[in-house]
Amino acid sequence: MADIIVQHPYYPQNVPIPHYVVSKLDMGQAFLTLGSAIAAIMVVSGLLIGRARNTLSCKDKFIVVWMLVCAGIHIVLEGYFSFNHGTLAGKQTIMADLWREYAHSDSRYLTSDPFTVIMEGITAVFDGSFALVAAYGILADSPIRHPAQLITSLAQLYGDVLYMATNYMEGFRYTNPHPMYFYGYFVLMNLPWIVIPTYLIIDSCKSIYRGMLIAQRATSIKKAE
Repeated sequence: MADIIVQHPYYPQNVPIPHYVVSKLDMGQAFLTLGSAIAAIMVVSGLLIGRARNTLSCKDKFIVVWMLVCAGIHIVLEGYFSFNHGTLAGKQTIMADLWREYAHSDSRYLTSDPFTVIMEGITAVFDGSFALVAAYGILADSPIRHPAQLITSLAQLYGDVLYMATNYMEGFRYTNPHPMYFYGYFVLMNLPWIVIPTYLIIDSCKSIYRGMLIAQRATSIKKAE
């Protein structure tokens, strides 16, 4: 019996997605839903910042918001993908609709691509957890802040570069060539997880270096006494 070919709007156009169903949310509704969820996390972040043990700089306030937004995306959205990747294309849920919309930029999210499933699983468990620890470290003025910030940012940068590079190496065959999907979804939606983690890696490395330098000097003075 010949395989049933299900028509879908993803690339490559001959990739089999036999359980695909049309989303209930259109593009505008999908973005509104995601934007509302991110806005809610930002409100919670603001409340937590107001209850912080010390007065935070604008930079640290931004990092808290960034880490909590990342934790929400990693744990909830990417965690949902990790647990439901095999049936995602046929589910009628809000998060499945969001993934079907994003899959215009990368159809691997609807085909249980091994690299994508493993990468997103690691991101959901480890990146999301360490992002929460980094946010806690800033709010509590804890020395755990920079190790957690460094681990989170390095994992985000490494994962995103691998994710984009594998698509590039295969000629972007998984991405709809329309500029909105290629530049708007694939490039711009992933760019923050390259630019911001790079900055935070440098920030943490500088802080850890300064801390170690102070510790070494203090040890030297103690030995000299």
